[in-house]
Amino acid sequence: MARRRFLEARAAAMRVAFVAFVAVVAVVAFVAVVAIAPLARAQTACDPADMGCAIFNGQHPMTAHLRDDERPLPSFATRCVNCHVGTSTKPAFAPPLTHDALLGVASRRGGPLSHYDATSFCRAVKDGIDPAGVLLRKSMPHYRIADTECQALWQYVMHR
Repeated sequence: MARRRFLEARAAAMRVAFVAFVAVVAVVAFVAVVAIAPLARAQTACDPADMGCAIFNGQHPMTAHLRDDERPLPSFATRCVNCHVGTSTKPAFAPPLTHDALLGVASRRGGPLSHYDATSFCRAVKDGIDPAGVLLRKSMPHYRIADTECQALWQYVMHR
């Protein structure tokens, strides 16, 4: 009789442990999906002819560094999509790179009214200076980007 109670108690404990294990696995899987979803979006394949899309999504790696620090950043940290695209659970870290946001006249970072054009956009990407001459946040990488690459990126953000 005691052995039977022992076996029943052990079986009940194993069921509880199994349910707890399944719950932990489900939570870990959910967290992994939530954490990886933005990265999956960044890995969406671009048309091979669309260099701007490839730069934006990180499929055309770019060399970059932070202001006052010449050490190159790892390529996964320099993808535009990392900061300029929000998710369903959180807003974008940086301003949107869209036609309306870039061409709209606005006061950025307390500077005078300004708007971007292709030249000022490329200056911001390369040197971290906005159209009004105001420094971008230090977290904005300074890219070593060819003029043709920057023009392709400008065209992409204007039409996405």
